[in-house]
Amino acid sequence: MARDRLVASFVEWGGAGFERVAEQVFDFKWGYLDGDLRNWSMADVEEVLFGLYPAKVLLDAEGVAEVPAGFSALLRFLADDRPGREPSLDVLTELIEGSVSRFVAAMNDEDNWSFGKRMWSTALAEGVDLSDEDEVGSWIEGFNQRSLGERDQILGRLPTADDGMLRAVFGTFPPVVLAPEDELAAIAASSVLVRRLIALVEFVGSARTVTDRENLRLADGKELVSRLGTEDRFDERIGDKVFKTQSSADLSGVDFTYRIALASGLLMIDGRKVRPGPNAVWVESPLDLVYGALLAMLQRVGPTQHRYRHDHYGFGWYAEELDGQLSPLLLGLYRDREPRDVDELASIAWEVLEDEYDLTDVPTDKLDYHRHLVDVSLRSALDRLGELGIVEFADEVRTPGIHGGVERSGGTAKLAPLGLWAEQRVASRITEAPIAGMLRHASAPELLHAAADLASEVADAELDAWVDVHGERAARELCDALLTADETGRGLAFRGLLRIGPGAADAVAGLRRHADLADFVTVFRMDVLVAVPDEMDRAGDPEGWVRLLHTVIELWGPDAMASAWAVPAAGAPGIETMLEAVWRIRGERTEDVLSAIGGHHPDRHIAKAARKALFKHRSAG
Repeated sequence: MARDRLVASFVEWGGAGFERVAEQVFDFKWGYLDGDLRNWSMADVEEVLFGLYPAKVLLDAEGVAEVPAGFSALLRFLADDRPGREPSLDVLTELIEGSVSRFVAAMNDEDNWSFGKRMWSTALAEGVDLSDEDEVGSWIEGFNQRSLGERDQILGRLPTADDGMLRAVFGTFPPVVLAPEDELAAIAASSVLVRRLIALVEFVGSARTVTDRENLRLADGKELVSRLGTEDRFDERIGDKVFKTQSSADLSGVDFTYRIALASGLLMIDGRKVRPGPNAVWVESPLDLVYGALLAMLQRVGPTQHRYRHDHYGFGWYAEELDGQLSPLLLGLYRDREPRDVDELASIAWEVLEDEYDLTDVPTDKLDYHRHLVDVSLRSALDRLGELGIVEFADEVRTPGIHGGVERSGGTAKLAPLGLWAEQRVASRITEAPIAGMLRHASAPELLHAAADLASEVADAELDAWVDVHGERAARELCDALLTADETGRGLAFRGLLRIGPGAADAVAGLRRHADLADFVTVFRMDVLVAVPDEMDRAGDPEGWVRLLHTVIELWGPDAMASAWAVPAAGAPGIETMLEAVWRIRGERTEDVLSAIGGHHPDRHIAKAARKALFKHRSAG
């Protein structure tokens, strides 16, 4: 395995004593980042040190102290191993060595801990030996018997199946293929909210005076409408009446940008001044800026709560609860990957509110009106996420409103490429959220060899990414690689060719000249629906019947072979006739085929006949 080889080389280079750190760091890079163990960016280092380690790893003080030193040594080894990489790994080692205090603080901050880390740290504190399976099992059983309140005190409130937008998200998320980092960074830099945040930090400069309420001054707010490109109107006129702008907080787009900047640490209040904050350096790192702004929006500012910041009539009674649904909504979009109807999402949000609040005494007409307000607010919140490049809208219908403005309905929402990247980082704090795509530029033999070590779901995602990149060449290259692949590699190549579909038929047809792959061609043609009706018919050819069915077992398993292939492939004389003849065919393949039919065929008479044939086959042997 690449990780083990690199760790061994690192120890030999001089990294003895930091072997465990190297293994953890490489595991994080493979499982949660882009999978390229040799190439590191500043964002990768930040995520490992201040995201993944604090969230997932339990270490004593000595272990915590080893991480920066070991990580720094590992990057120096990689720099020696492959010099000239950009960014310079020397720069990254300096970042690590200058962040020791920040890393220690992050490891000790329980707000950063995942649910698992919270639970196991509690077990340790209560004297549990985590190496003793019986002791751990007994503690878990006792923990599950504690009240919900006691468990929530330890873990924080966990999402449940009743949490509205997200239904049972726990469990492994499907693997995701992310766009290349330079592409994502370019998208991030061009997003509306990132451009506004950068312009705001530049406008603040070294400092700007704020009001007693820590708002931007009105004159600054007015100038920022133009600089940030918001749609805010200063001293708005409606009909004959002018509504004077009293405060910069009245300018929704400007104030929202300002609140996000404060909440994410881009800016900070210092007395009567607003100054660059500890994270102002993110203006040079668009991906860090997107992720920080997203967390600030979801956890601190709340787009709906900001929308109702001047709520004199109580119309925003649901704002905090609706904003609380945005995080599970995004994780649901990440899990499913398919566009969701916005009307459906709004209906779910309303159902959650009905469960949360007692609305039984509210007149129907008022309920309908507030139901409409929730729909409008959800769309507005999705707009804010769209300004950050997280969500994409499609097919929404916009019509002129009765009282002016625009009425919005219908449409779908899905995660944009930047949203997939950001939500993968969020999901990885909760559970396994693997990244695929690291093999998309490999050769076909390299793909089949490396994917053989991956979980089936991840391997399929790697195949999809590889096929997308290799385009018209993909089918021919997979077929060439098949000739030297082992059984696992042939199965992977077959799945890749199925993903290409009928377009791969010409390339696959060339495999017929290889006797051990001819039946592979038949199975492929049947599965992509380009075969002629009698192509799988092996009537009168017991050996051919066994070869074909064994190929199906190899590719799809015994159940699929027994239920869908065994009878049709026997031809017009029928499977009973075939079974009476086939037991005489020597070899392990015959035994595998008869055993699969005897154990998996849905017709008990056919299954019994296969078992009888298998008995004869074994007795004859």
